[in-house]
Amino acid sequence: MWAYLWRLLGLCCLLLSISTSGQAQVIISAEQDSPAVRSFTQELAQRLPAFTIDYMPRAQLEAQSQFSEGTQLILLGPELLQWRLQLTHSNPYTLIMQVSRVQAYQQLKHQHPQHLTFLWSDPPIKRQIALLKAMQPDVKHVGVLYGDHSAFLMTEVEQAMQAQGLVLHKYYWPNSYDARGLGRLLNKTDALLGLDDLQIYNPTTIKSILLSSYARKQALIGPTAAFIKAGSLASTYSDKDDWLHSLQTLLNRPTQSWPREAYPDAFKILVNQQVARSLGLQNHHPSELIKVLQQPRYTP
Repeated sequence: MWAYLWRLLGLCCLLLSISTSGQAQVIISAEQDSPAVRSFTQELAQRLPAFTIDYMPRAQLEAQSQFSEGTQLILLGPELLQWRLQLTHSNPYTLIMQVSRVQAYQQLKHQHPQHLTFLWSDPPIKRQIALLKAMQPDVKHVGVLYGDHSAFLMTEVEQAMQAQGLVLHKYYWPNSYDARGLGRLLNKTDALLGLDDLQIYNPTTIKSILLSSYARKQALIGPTAAFIKAGSLASTYSDKDDWLHSLQTLLNRPTQSWPREAYPDAFKILVNQQVARSLGLQNHHPSELIKVLQQPRYTP
């Protein structure tokens, strides 16, 4: 009798162990703890009930030296990227979010560890240029300000503009207080394309850039949706639901098949309607623009 009960108990423990070990563990951490991040974690867990998804405060995460087999990390912010790069082992596979290409390049240059997948926070260049072309089809000459941190993007920008039949006028602007250089660039262009480079576009510089461009009736596209309220014309962006959908798709795939970098397939468009009216561009509704940009030739 007792032997039978012990065998039954052992079988139950074995089945419990198998079911638990088959459940993937995902740890989410961010540079700053906030209700928004914890809510994001809960929503992802609801979408993936087969996973164990937990939020771990940054201090607790950085105290970890080892992780159990099969653990996957989702890290938010450039400082946690820096911490992850200091780990010598490839496991756990890691998704990096809320990091722009410029921020990553400052830490990695042209290196890209295979166990890291970047879900870029900045809008894809190809999509931003397509938005510019869709809103202002008559534009031909487009200006781009760049600095030391964003110079590596210029080849990609030029190729994407050529594909749209646009002429790139680039200007190296390491001194963001050089209004004369900006004026010389704007004398050659019909519009500005902003890159998500905080050395160029920040709360200190954005006012002078916008005043100079709109004095010449030229719109600024981007650099991100955060600048629309300040006076930028429009930008593409991905919201929380877009990111959750992308994570749901990735986590359901084997980690070995994760791309090295990606943007969400789904996106939104934000337009400053007051600026659009001042430039005579009232007939561009975001939903119609999205349909144009969802065409295969505009997919990043």
